[in-house]
Amino acid sequence: MIDLRSDTVTLPSPEMKKFMFDAPIGDDVYGEDPSINILEDKARKIFNKESALFVPSGTMANLIAVLSHCERGEEFLVGNKSHIFKYEAGGTSVLGGLLSHQLPNNSDGTININDIITSINHSDDTHYAKTQLLCLENTHNVCYGTAIPKQYFVDVKSAINQYNLKLHIDGARIFNASIALNTEVKELTEQADSISCCLSKGLSCPSGSLIIGEKDFIIKARRLRKMLGGGMRQAGILAAAGIYALDNMVQRLKQDHDNATELADWLV
Repeated sequence: MIDLRSDTVTLPSPEMKKFMFDAPIGDDVYGEDPSINILEDKARKIFNKESALFVPSGTMANLIAVLSHCERGEEFLVGNKSHIFKYEAGGTSVLGGLLSHQLPNNSDGTININDIITSINHSDDTHYAKTQLLCLENTHNVCYGTAIPKQYFVDVKSAINQYNLKLHIDGARIFNASIALNTEVKELTEQADSISCCLSKGLSCPSGSLIIGEKDFIIKARRLRKMLGGGMRQAGILAAAGIYALDNMVQRLKQDHDNATELADWLV
């Protein structure tokens, strides 16, 4: 049977598992796990940002990112079909005390820029929660897995800059977008103040995600990771899978795309 429920059911290859087994490990909470340090350094270079942080899951990555940008009682904008809003158990509200303002997603995963601008509360009126953050998604899971070109993010960032809004990209499948659009991930995420990226989907790692951003942002994110129970001690055995995936599995995503296209052609 071919299991098509989700790319989350991918399994590590024998080569990945051997690489994990042989990985050097240490205590990551003390910053002493060499495999995690290598993975984080590799990720920040790929995304052309200052720093990166390894976390157990994509849901935790997005939660930490939003909590790092916003204080309790503040607001963030997010698509009404976004993973953060629909599939992450309301963590930003329950654990962060934040107001999520949902905007309608278009069929291609984008949000109309005019809708974004008119939804920003930038006044000092004490009746309203201040808007601090915009969350976008690429590829967009619910909107047919659409890969969103970099120009959209350039246009969005240009529009929100005057309001001092931060931009977080849920890039759970950002490498799929990169392959589909033939555009490097650092270009797709150049406008972002933070990015989350999953290793456990099409890249076939058993677990793990990354948060990428500027140094001070990651320092705050690291504290939140500890608070949320994401400090995993000798987690280098998981990080090693991420190292192997970034070195060997990204270009293989094209095979997934080709297979999906062939299946779609058969089903039409």
